[in-house]
Amino acid sequence: MDEVLSLDGGRSFGILTRAAADARGRAVVLFNAGLIHRVGPFRLHVHLARRLAAQGFDVFRFDLPRIGDAPAGSHATQESAAREALDSVQAATGATSFIVGGLCSAADLSWKVAVAEPRVDGLLLIDSMAVRSRWFRVGQLQLLLRRPISSWPRMAWRFFKPAKPVDGPGLADFRDWPDHAIFKSDLEKMLERGVKVLALYTGGVAHYLLHRRQLDATFGASRRHPGLQVHYWPGVDHLVFVPPDRQRMVERISEWSAGG
Repeated sequence: MDEVLSLDGGRSFGILTRAAADARGRAVVLFNAGLIHRVGPFRLHVHLARRLAAQGFDVFRFDLPRIGDAPAGSHATQESAAREALDSVQAATGATSFIVGGLCSAADLSWKVAVAEPRVDGLLLIDSMAVRSRWFRVGQLQLLLRRPISSWPRMAWRFFKPAKPVDGPGLADFRDWPDHAIFKSDLEKMLERGVKVLALYTGGVAHYLLHRRQLDATFGASRRHPGLQVHYWPGVDHLVFVPPDRQRMVERISEWSAGG
C-alpha cells in the first residue's frame, strides 16, 4: 500500500510503500539521481518497492532537492534532506534501522549517509566508485581485441593518448567520490559496525570500469569480507533498460535484503 509523506514543511513529498505483512521494523530509502525522479530508471524503484514490501520492508522513495525537476526547498545539502527522509520514515513506521541506496550519484550520496548515520545497517550501491587501476588498461585491451582490426588504430589512439585538459564537464563534475584511502577506511569501519553492503556494477560505466579486477583494487582488503557482496554485470546497461535485466536486479537486491 502506497501513501504520501510530506517533507520539508510541505515543500516536498515522497511515496512510502508499506510492508505488506509481518513488518521487520526496518525500512529502505531509495535516493534518485540526475534527471530520474523517484520512480527510478524505467520504474526500477517502483518494482523494487513492491517486491521488498512483500518481504516485510517499508520502502520510501522521494526526489532529492535540486535533482531532476525537484525544487531546492529549505535544505542546504542533500545529506540534510536524506536525514529528514529517514526521520520521517521512522516517525511514520517505527523503523529503527535502514537500508539506503541508489544509482550513480545517488550511490555516492548513500555512501556519505551510511558513513555518518548509525541507523543505517544496509547499503545498496549501483554503479558506485571504482578506481582505474592497471586492470582498466587490461579491459581496454580486451575491448580492442574484440573489435575489427580496421578499427584498432583509431581505438588505440583514443585509449592511450595522453589526457589533455578540457573546458567541458568531466566525471568529477557529476560524481562525489572520496579519496580512495578514505573510501577503504570508511568501508572497513562500516563493515566492523555491522553494515551490509551490496555493490552492483553494470557495463554502462565503461568510462571508468572495464575489468572486474578493478573492484579488487577499489575495495582493497575488505573485498572478501562476508558483509560485502560485489557483482559486475558488463552486459547490463547503466539505466537497466532491458526488462529481464531489471528483473535480475530486483531479484538480487531482494535476496540480499532478506538475507541481511
